[in-house]
Amino acid sequence: MDSIPYTERRNAITMNIDTDTPEGIVDLIHECNMEVFNGYENHKGLSDDTILNKLDQFVSLVRTNLQTENSIIVLSGCGTSGRIGFLAATFFNELCLQQNLPPKYRYIIAGGNSALVTSIEACEDDPVIGTKELQCITDTYEHVLFVGITCGLSAPFVGGQLEYCLNNPQKFTPVLIGFNPISMARRTHVSKWINDTTFYDIALRMETTAGALVINPIIGPEPISGSSRMKGGSATKVILDTVFYLASCNNIMKASEVIEMYRTAVGTMEIEGQDIATVVEQAGECLLNNASIRYVGSSTFGIWGMIDASECVPTYNSSYNDIRGFMANDYFRKNLNPEPPLSFVSPALHEATPDDLSKTFENLPPSSIVVFIDKDYHLQKSLVEKLQEKGHHIVWIKILSTESFDLNSNVKIIDLSKCIPSTDVTMQYSLAEIILKLCLNTISTGAHVMKGKVFQNIMIDVRVSNVKLFYRAIDIIKSLAGVDYQTAERCLIQSIYQTNDTINDKTIDQHIMAVANNHDHVVPIALLMSLSNCSYTEAKLKMDKCPIIRDICTGTNQSST
Repeated sequence: MDSIPYTERRNAITMNIDTDTPEGIVDLIHECNMEVFNGYENHKGLSDDTILNKLDQFVSLVRTNLQTENSIIVLSGCGTSGRIGFLAATFFNELCLQQNLPPKYRYIIAGGNSALVTSIEACEDDPVIGTKELQCITDTYEHVLFVGITCGLSAPFVGGQLEYCLNNPQKFTPVLIGFNPISMARRTHVSKWINDTTFYDIALRMETTAGALVINPIIGPEPISGSSRMKGGSATKVILDTVFYLASCNNIMKASEVIEMYRTAVGTMEIEGQDIATVVEQAGECLLNNASIRYVGSSTFGIWGMIDASECVPTYNSSYNDIRGFMANDYFRKNLNPEPPLSFVSPALHEATPDDLSKTFENLPPSSIVVFIDKDYHLQKSLVEKLQEKGHHIVWIKILSTESFDLNSNVKIIDLSKCIPSTDVTMQYSLAEIILKLCLNTISTGAHVMKGKVFQNIMIDVRVSNVKLFYRAIDIIKSLAGVDYQTAERCLIQSIYQTNDTINDKTIDQHIMAVANNHDHVVPIALLMSLSNCSYTEAKLKMDKCPIIRDICTGTNQSST
C-alpha cells in the first residue's frame, strides 16, 4: 500500500458509497472535499503553514511577471488539470484588462481545444508534443513563468515541458502543482522520453533546483478512486485562484486569509446537502431510465457545466448523451486558443452555442433534467416554460443572484448564494465557481453511483485510453478480485482484444490502440474473468445479461464464497 500514490488510493470515507442513500452520498463527498483544506491523515493540506508559505512565494513570482514587460504566465495540464488552467487563464486575463494590463495568461491543454470538452488522454504520455507546444507559445517572450499541473505527478506531457524549463533557466521559471509526495511521482518509462527519463526524475530536479517551486499538498484519495476531476481539480483551482488573485490586488492579504475564505465557503455547502441530494436522486433515476441530464449556463458558469458533463464519459465510460452542457452565450468560443483549420474539433465545441436551445432540447427523452446555472435565471424563463410543458424536471443552481420564485413554479432550487461570504467582486466570483464545481461534481458522481457504475468506491468501467489508465485498470482488477498482477494483466489484455487466447507479443502502446476498437466494458469483463476464473466469452455473456456493474460484481462475489 505504501507504494501506491495517494491520488490513486481508495478513500476510507467512501468505501461503501455505492450502497448509501442519496443523502449519504452527498455527505460522504462533502467530507472528502474538506480534506483538500484539512489534509489527509497526518499530511499537510492547503491550510497548513508550509503550503501557505509556498503559496506566498508563488504570489511573488506571479506579481513580478505581471510587472515585467515581454513576459507571460503559461498554465499547462492534461484533462481536468488543463481545463482548470484554461478557466484560470480566461478569468484572470479579464482582470488584467480591467487593470489596463496586457493579458498575461496563456493555457496549454494536451490534445488542444477539443480536449476542453472531450477526453483525448493519449496525449498525456507524449513529452515531445508537450515541449513543442510550450516552445511555440513562448517563442517571442523573454521570460516565462510556467505552471505545470499534474495531480498525480505523472503526466509526461507536462514532465517534458518542465524538463525544457529546467534546461533553460535564463528564460523559464517552473512551478509544479500536484498532490503526491515527490517520492510517489510516476517512475514508469514512456517510449518517447529519451534517456529513459521518468516523471520522478523531473520532479526530483524541480525539488532540488534553486528558483523552481513545487506545491504538493497531500489532499488524500478521491471520493471515487482515481477520479482526479474532483478533489485534484478543486485543489488546483483554489491554488491558482488564490495566487493570481493576491498577485493582482493591491492589498496586503496573505494566502492564509484567502484559503480560509475558500474553506469556509466549501464547508457551508453542507447546509444545502438535502437539496443537492434530492437532485442526485432525480439524476440517478434519470440515467437508470435512459433519460438525459443537461446543463445550461453562460460565462464561466456555463463552461463549468460543459466540463463536468464531458468528464463523465472517460470517468464512467458513460454515453456522450447522458450528461451534456450547453452555453447560453458565445463566451466559451471567444476565449479559445487559435488552432490550425485542420485541427480535430469536437462536436461539443460546435454544440456549445447560444442558438435556439428550445430546438436543441426538442427531442430530449421524457422526464429528463435540465439544470440552469446562470446568474440571471430570468433570461431563460421562456425556455423553462417550454421544457416544463414537455414534462421535464427543472433545477436552478442559484449563484450570485437575488432572484426569487413563486413557490408554485415547480423549479427545484439549490441556493448556493448563501454559501458565499461578503467580499470583493473578484473573490465572490471565484468562490462561486468552486462551489458550483463541487455541486456539479456531486450531482454527476452521485447519479453514476446510483446507476451502478461504481463498486464500493472504485469506478470500474474505466476506459483504458493511456498508459496511466492501463495500469490503473490492472490495479482495479487486482484489488477487487484478489488475484496477482499477471492474472489481472492477462484478463485485461484478453478483454481488450475480445479473445480467449493469451497474447504475449504486443506492447502496452499497442494494447491502448486496440482499445479504440473496443470501448464496451473492457475492465468489468476482465474483472469478471478474474473473479469467476472464466473465459472472455463466458464473462461477456454475463455482462450482456446484466449491464449493472455493481450487481454483477456483488453476484459474483456471493457465488464465489
